[in-house]
Amino acid sequence: MADANYFVITVAKCDPTYVSTAMEQIGSVIDDLKSKAGALVVRAGIITTGEQAGSLALFQAYEGMGGFEKALDVYAASSDYGAMMASGKVSVVLRNLVKMHAVPFDQNVAETPKFIVLTRAAAPAAMIDTVTQLAPIFADSGAMTLRYGTLVTGNNAGNRLLGVTYPSMTAIEKTYDALAADATYQAALSSFNVNLRAIVRILM
Repeated sequence: MADANYFVITVAKCDPTYVSTAMEQIGSVIDDLKSKAGALVVRAGIITTGEQAGSLALFQAYEGMGGFEKALDVYAASSDYGAMMASGKVSVVLRNLVKMHAVPFDQNVAETPKFIVLTRAAAPAAMIDTVTQLAPIFADSGAMTLRYGTLVTGNNAGNRLLGVTYPSMTAIEKTYDALAADATYQAALSSFNVNLRAIVRILM
């Protein structure tokens, strides 16, 4: 598989009565993103915590920016995407690009995770070495994938974003218990000003 150098994160508000229909329509869009836009990984779910709780989230990974351009073409041509937007029950409130940094991690993309934890922080430097040092804690605690990058669009452009997938809430709890006891993590908190942490329940 090619390297995932960019992620696209889309958040949309959705009427609770329309979620099941929206997920069916998103399923069709996901198929097109993989077959027509070259998406390496696509996940969709519901944000369960924070200001956007209840909103839908779509995550797409691409080797280059050209994939995102093709994704926009997929949206324009998709009847399911068009129907979802025309329903009046779904509205996109955020779509941002993240440039990924190389952090060694044995990514398990073959299995579908149950949760994604997104952590956004302001930091003066990328601090890739620090995240690389911490990555084994995530792996040992059960994390399935770990991606780290810098937001290149949106109100928080320049912030760092860590996205980690898990098979269970128990694995999330184990991870943060281990981080709390780790000196490297505690030292890193003086450089990372965390301004968001959200949990997304993955549905597909």
